[in-house]
Amino acid sequence: MIHLPAIIRSSAPPRVLEDIVLSVIAPCYQEAGNIDLLCDRTLTVFDQLGAEAELLLIDDGSRDATWDEVTARSEADPRVRGLRHDVNQGIEAAWRIGLAHARGHLICLIDADLQNRPEDIERLYRTYLRTLPDIVQGVRRPARGVTRCKLFSRGLNCLLNVTFGMKLRDSKSGFILCRRDVLQRMLRHRCHYRYFQSFVGVAAGAAGYAIAEVETTFDPRHAGKSFLSRFPILVSSCILWEMFKFRYETRRSAVPTIVAEKSMPSSTVPMASPSGS
Repeated sequence: MIHLPAIIRSSAPPRVLEDIVLSVIAPCYQEAGNIDLLCDRTLTVFDQLGAEAELLLIDDGSRDATWDEVTARSEADPRVRGLRHDVNQGIEAAWRIGLAHARGHLICLIDADLQNRPEDIERLYRTYLRTLPDIVQGVRRPARGVTRCKLFSRGLNCLLNVTFGMKLRDSKSGFILCRRDVLQRMLRHRCHYRYFQSFVGVAAGAAGYAIAEVETTFDPRHAGKSFLSRFPILVSSCILWEMFKFRYETRRSAVPTIVAEKSMPSSTVPMASPSGS
């Protein structure tokens, strides 16, 4: 075990891969039931990309067996690397640690709960290669009917668009792919935010970036529980406060340029079945 500064732990020393192009960063909190399938499906995507890639799993202070699962997968495949916070610090802190240790020129952020399909990483990557925007953002299309969480997400997206003068289809989607320097700039802000993932589109606009929007499928959570389902009122209140705080910090409308992208065929990467996890 390597002890890193600021209570960060690594599952294993970095093992050299030649010319890494893409680093996929997946924050994990209480995701023990998702790690195997996330790795299986993401590594299948890597096999199809035609470019060297790595998966960084950031255990953000989980109290279940998440770290054990991360350690086992990182020891089994050099393309998987694990980092750990001893205490929960939130998704943005996990992004930052992943970014600091990533070796790829391009960075992809994805949730570990498998609501974002790993197969759609290929769609974001191909779109980037074709259009070369600053950011490719996955627009989440629910795989099933309307739920309370989906209504919450749509309402927040509308409120963010009105507040910041944007027209993004899914402004709070954290399923993005961009250059590492672009993400570094987006994460520069003065105030502290617990739910900065809600302001991805706003941060892109504040930095003057161009976004290519790509429709992706948003699945039900594979395993574990969502923080939103337990405390919707508390989370909603905090996000509203942080939204107005970020509006004050930007002090202007934050409107990203939207890069037009023609309809894309479905991903050519087959989905791994749960039984193979």
